[in-house]
This record gives sequence, C-alpha cells and structure tokens, in this order.
Amino acid sequence: MAVSQVGGTSLDRLVDLIIPSEVVLFLNKTLVRQPFFILNWWSFVHLGIGMLVGYFFPKRFKQWFWLNIIFEFVEFVLALGGNPLFVEEVVDIVWDISLSMFGFLILSLRKPRKKSK
Repeated sequence: MAVSQVGGTSLDRLVDLIIPSEVVLFLNKTLVRQPFFILNWWSFVHLGIGMLVGYFFPKRFKQWFWLNIIFEFVEFVLALGGNPLFVEEVVDIVWDISLSMFGFLILSLRKPRKKSK
C-alpha cells in the first residue's frame, strides 16, 4: 500500500487505511475549474453526505453548518502537512461547505408523505 505523502507519517498511514491513495487521486480530479468555482468528485461526496444528513436529521441545519465549518477548518490545518487528501484551495473549501448545505436543504425541506390508512 502506497502512502499519500513522501515520508509516510502516521497520519498518512491512517489516511491510507481509511481511503486508499488511488481513491483520493480519483476524488481529487478537477472536473470544472473557474476563477470562483471548482468542481471535483469530492463535490459530489459533500453533496451526497449533506443529502443523507438532511434526510435523517432535517431539523439540524445549524449543527450541520457548524460541523461543516469545523471539519473544513480541521482539514485546512491538516493540509499544512501536505497530505493530498487535505490540501485544497479556499474556493474549494467554500464550495464544499455550500454543496453540503445545499444537499442538506434538498432533502430536509421535502414534504413528508401523507400516511394512507
């Protein structure tokens, strides 16, 4: 198993156990790049997880927002080590949070089905 970062820190080995470096390389592939917009496969991960959380916890918008902020901050700090799982641009961080919150809203605002008798 290859480590994500030259030098193979403990964090890199842990990351590689959770998400293999081949998967990280795939998810990091940029699909669209504009000055204020970046879309990669991680974007769909953030959107999908936001949808799942919105579906199961529709009343937890504020908590989900702050969890995203904290997660992206921690990810930014971990990027200082150079691990490609964590290294991203500020515009990407903003879109990760935005897409996660949008995914949350998509399913949290759904109208509940009326139960048939």
